[in-house]
Amino acid sequence: MPALSTNGERSTATPVRSFAVASDRKLPKAAAMLAQEIRAKILGYGLEPGTALPSEPELIEQSGLGRASVREAIRLLEAQGLVVIKRGSHGGIFVAQPDLSSLSHGIAPVLTLSKAPLRDLTTYRKMVEPPAAGLAASIASKEDKCSLLKLAEHGSMPGYNNEVAFHERVAELADNLLLRVLVMVPHDLLREHLRSESIDDSVVDEANNAHMAIAKAIVAGDSARATRAMMKHLEAFEERMGRAGRLERPIVPQEQWLRDVPEGFGSVMTGWH
Repeated sequence: MPALSTNGERSTATPVRSFAVASDRKLPKAAAMLAQEIRAKILGYGLEPGTALPSEPELIEQSGLGRASVREAIRLLEAQGLVVIKRGSHGGIFVAQPDLSSLSHGIAPVLTLSKAPLRDLTTYRKMVEPPAAGLAASIASKEDKCSLLKLAEHGSMPGYNNEVAFHERVAELADNLLLRVLVMVPHDLLREHLRSESIDDSVVDEANNAHMAIAKAIVAGDSARATRAMMKHLEAFEERMGRAGRLERPIVPQEQWLRDVPEGFGSVMTGWH
């Protein structure tokens, strides 16, 4: 598959193979095969985000597939967070910037179907986030530690976004991509779980105080204290969810998906439940 470098020049990479099929009945399989080919070359050649890929007509010509199959392949790659489509005179198909939130989107349906309770998520957080705080205290630079302290001093605004920002910043300071992923995914899920929750001032104050304790321990380079402070914060959150009777509720409840049904499609759902 000829690829474009970030400066817009085509490379001499091998074109995609032909996946021509005899009938539309094989379209899903053909599209999946083409998507697999393109994915392999994006990752195997290490194409940088923003790299332009062959256009739709070029992919049709190279693969021998019809427009519908090629478009389905591109949609599959979009859903996987590997490509982005840009419109306009400078548009086309481009390698996407890595987006860690796509991981939570992928796991959310599994959690709904399995009815995984919120208790599973709070237990998971206690296993992952305290060590992340301890690691951040040990290895983060003075400049990064100060940025975390400023974030804690700013305090939490209404809603869950500032809570997420603080915890994700702690994970960033741990300087371990896998650990950062392990922290970010549950927070993306919690953001949706709690987006309709009314948070009173006492809860915000409690979170602010906990964040300051964690940040000060990290700034001091005290790994053990940072670990304990994070654990105490997470246990307080778990206790609050327990008092509210939410720990046995699903992490991603069924009704959450119904909120996302586009307006005008309600009649399609008739008789589905």
